[in-house]
Amino acid sequence: MEYQKFKHIYNAIYAMIIVVFFGTVGFYYSEHISVFKSFWLTIITVLTVGYGDTVPETLYGKLFALLIIPLGIGIVTYATGALATIMIEGHLSKTFAERRRGKLIAKLKDHVILCGYGRVGEQVLQELIQSETPTVIIDTNEEVFSEKLPPFVQYIIGDATNDEVLKKAGIENAASLVTTLPGDADNVFVTLTAKGVNERIKVIARAEKRQTEDKLIRAGAQRVVNPSSMGGRHMVLSILKPVSVDYVSEMLTKGKRSYGIEEIQLKKDSPFAHKTIGGLDVHGTYGVMIMAIVREEETNSNPEGDEKLLPDDIIVIFGSEKQLKEFEKAANGE
Repeated sequence: MEYQKFKHIYNAIYAMIIVVFFGTVGFYYSEHISVFKSFWLTIITVLTVGYGDTVPETLYGKLFALLIIPLGIGIVTYATGALATIMIEGHLSKTFAERRRGKLIAKLKDHVILCGYGRVGEQVLQELIQSETPTVIIDTNEEVFSEKLPPFVQYIIGDATNDEVLKKAGIENAASLVTTLPGDADNVFVTLTAKGVNERIKVIARAEKRQTEDKLIRAGAQRVVNPSSMGGRHMVLSILKPVSVDYVSEMLTKGKRSYGIEEIQLKKDSPFAHKTIGGLDVHGTYGVMIMAIVREEETNSNPEGDEKLLPDDIIVIFGSEKQLKEFEKAANGE
């Protein structure tokens, strides 16, 4: 791939080396001068410099010069054109690509902004792609975007702590922001900046130190995830409760999901509003299980059948992908 991009440059270099070699040999025998003078005469002849200090004196030397001058001019012109094409096309293509991404990002609404595309950010993006969630990635390293991304995923090269970069990512219209930068201070700063631009945005932040978690919450993050703590707890549970951990891991692992967990917020005009779980026969009709109901920041885990569902309730349900979609459609009156 890299050779194809610079193929014309390499060809010009090889051709120039060949011409200089034969030119040096030709002048050496036709003019009967030293190797260095032959090389010098070849260079100034091919490049049409013509200092005048060394010129062909013999008839054969002049005829030989007439032969290599057009060859040299052609090769130099070819190399210059190839180099200019690479520079112009590379710059223009990058500029056009940035403008195209900017136009697509400007049309997004209720999308997710992912700050940082490292090890943790890559895992976050895989889940977002799995759910086909419109996403804008922000990272300072352009090389991490070498792989082809789905059309609903765009990216911006820049510093996520910069207000202008966040605005380019459409933070005014974004629903959520996930910051997975390796430095806790950067994640705090991104959270403060994001909330300063859009106070309604939901921020999920990464933290490596326990003392940083409270700072991120105070900065405005709704959720703080500590990968190290979660990994440690997972390892301990793998020893104490291996079957349960394996089941949950398999259920949530990409590509192995036959069942999963979903959360649905009931609308005010939902046909499920003001009805009991038992009256709706949720499990018998839709095959799902209501694991919890979140109402005004209070969680009712494993609710009873006589529990009444109210508008704005967030229902956490468990079931297959098909069952979850059918329940969601029914809950939304579709």
